[in-house]
Amino acid sequence: MVREERPPVKEFLDMLADILAEKYFERMDERMKKIPELRRLITAKEAGQYFSLSTETIYRMASLKKLPYLKIGDRVLFDIKTLDHWIERHLIKEKEWKREELKAEIEKDKLDAKGSKESDLLTLLKKK
Repeated sequence: MVREERPPVKEFLDMLADILAEKYFERMDERMKKIPELRRLITAKEAGQYFSLSTETIYRMASLKKLPYLKIGDRVLFDIKTLDHWIERHLIKEKEWKREELKAEIEKDKLDAKGSKESDLLTLLKKK
């Protein structure tokens, strides 16, 4: 009797596992690309990634009412459109930066002027 040669079972299973893993990740990539388009509400972890903050910071800001959130049952969720609006409201614009810089310069000039007047007055008093 002639025996048929089969590929070793382990090699076959490894090859099958690789193919399945590749297909799984292809499908997950496709789904992940669609998620932002399909979902409006995100979790605290996703909000943390959106803001580049820790999940704990997101929860703390929400509990202090500094960040808008929605509670459904036990879940705390965040609306992406509302988060975008929150970012726009809290964004420091260039004009505000300039205004703050000018305020600082004016205050510095006032202090310098006051200091120079006081030193001029002291010089006059010492002469007399």
